[in-house]
Amino acid sequence: MKRKKKIHSGVCITDEHIVCVTAHIENKTMVITDALEMKRTGPIDEDVTKFIETYDLDEGAYSIVANIDTQMHVAPYDPHDFDMKEFIKWNIEDYFSFEGDSFQMDACRREYPRHNYHMFMVAVDRHSLELLKQGIRDTYAPVDVIDFWPIPICYCLMRRSGTVTGVVEEGAMHLWLWWNDICIQECIVPITGSDVAEAMDKLKVRLQDFGIDEIQGIRMYGLESITNEERTDMEGIISIYGETEYIPLLFLGRGRNRCKQGQLDWDMAIGMAARGLKWIGLGW
Repeated sequence: MKRKKKIHSGVCITDEHIVCVTAHIENKTMVITDALEMKRTGPIDEDVTKFIETYDLDEGAYSIVANIDTQMHVAPYDPHDFDMKEFIKWNIEDYFSFEGDSFQMDACRREYPRHNYHMFMVAVDRHSLELLKQGIRDTYAPVDVIDFWPIPICYCLMRRSGTVTGVVEEGAMHLWLWWNDICIQECIVPITGSDVAEAMDKLKVRLQDFGIDEIQGIRMYGLESITNEERTDMEGIISIYGETEYIPLLFLGRGRNRCKQGQLDWDMAIGMAARGLKWIGLGW
């Protein structure tokens, strides 16, 4: 009996659009067969409901990421003398700038080197997250995962440790350094060759704390919005470190015609589909 293909849809929600790709794994390649886009017109709960009702899945489930205010921190801890509630109680104000109970938190642990543990914590704006969840509940849609911005950008890459993501934000470059799908350091610097090069050197030093000597590649987004001089500087940075390679992808049907690979929101959606399909890249 032929095994039925698992189908999954990855969704990315920004302030401007909701984009979605539907995919399955075939011959060690992620095949994207459909891609959908809807312009945002209202609150996130209403737009999510409208999107899911308009583009109802024939089969499979969704995994979703939304551009909600997110803060991340990684800290060492001793598992033999550790209480999560006490750890959060005494350290939370040092790690996050959210006020009171205005945020919701999640955490996972990583080990490197052996018997050295790191707690990766993510805090997100509670109100926006609850609105997103309400929009999902209103449709009874099958949603496997709600992930944290911008972590899913890792899932569409072959190498998910030692890579850097750069996003142009409000006239500056926001850089994230990834190791085993967690952000171990981030920074925001001016968009100049010297400033970004200096930041990359610092990220490289941080990466060496986790056993990787060299940055394994970088991918930048939003370069079309900056000046020609700034773009030339950033292309110089990319040429030094190399551009991070995507997982094997094949675009068919509406996936080929509509999916704009290389744009941040679409790459996020591809990443969420890859997570839902449990794609594992190199370095795992």
